Amino acid sequence: MNKNKKKMDSEKLVQILMDNKALVILVIFVLVVCCLTNDFFSSRNLTNILRQICTSCVLSLGFTLVLSSGMIDLSVGYMLGMIGIATAMMSVSGVSAPVVILAALVIGGFCGFLNAFITSMFNLAPFIVTLAMGMVYQGINLLLCHAKSIAGLPDWYLFFGTGKILGIPFPVIVMITLVVVMAVVVQRTKFGRYALAVGGNKKAARVCGIPTTKIMYSVYIITGVCVGMSALLLTGRTASAQTTAGAGMELDAVAAVVIGGTPMEGGKANVFGTLIGCLLIQVISNSLNLLGVDSNWQKIAKGLVIIVAIIL
Repeated sequence: MNKNKKKMDSEKLVQILMDNKALVILVIFVLVVCCLTNDFFSSRNLTNILRQICTSCVLSLGFTLVLSSGMIDLSVGYMLGMIGIATAMMSVSGVSAPVVILAALVIGGFCGFLNAFITSMFNLAPFIVTLAMGMVYQGINLLLCHAKSIAGLPDWYLFFGTGKILGIPFPVIVMITLVVVMAVVVQRTKFGRYALAVGGNKKAARVCGIPTTKIMYSVYIITGVCVGMSALLLTGRTASAQTTAGAGMELDAVAAVVIGGTPMEGGKANVFGTLIGCLLIQVISNSLNLLGVDSNWQKIAKGLVIIVAIIL
């Protein structure tokens, strides 16, 4: 009896660690970094990390929904850059804040709709469609601003990236709010259950009467809206819209979501795991910067972390 109990307890412990592997890896990594530098836990550095993960986390929340539904969206990075340029040009030209904010969300949602429409209409693989659409968004981005950055943003736009409410950074408030909302949507609503069912087995979900096509459209539109909000946060934080903004963020999103516990094949979502995954990715980059490591090594480190997470 005692042997069986110990075995069950050890198996339960292993399962808990596996379900929270992102947190385990994060704790180990932070401990190692703290042994190598004393600057990591400075208030300035921690605030910097917190601000930087907001953009990637909001974007990754949408990516979590897509991946858990058995789909993928590789256009989110360039979509973010395009929305940032478009909304920056609108704000500089004097368009009011509510209109610009609404435009960011609508453009993102429309881009998500396009991704779903092309995928559904021509029965194509989402991987290919979103990869190609990412190139389209990048081209539109460069055409809009003639490959030049947009500066001189109004104060209300800068507030999205640097403002505070009751001493709490506004991006952090947005991020935490959306994490809670997305967790509730995925775990507590019929739409969330349907999305996970489609990710688990699309054919079986269709046989059970789940409107798989509508779910796909909804998932991509919500992802686009998340990208639109991310564009506002990133552009506000950098105080300018850069043509290269968002480039490569889809890879960070993949890393954060997979490390956080959402499988590539879909059927399961770990929203809070995505938050931890984003934190881990940013901590890796931040730590390597503190240690004076060449920035090229950061990509190698991220790749290795993804591999380790998939192996686990």
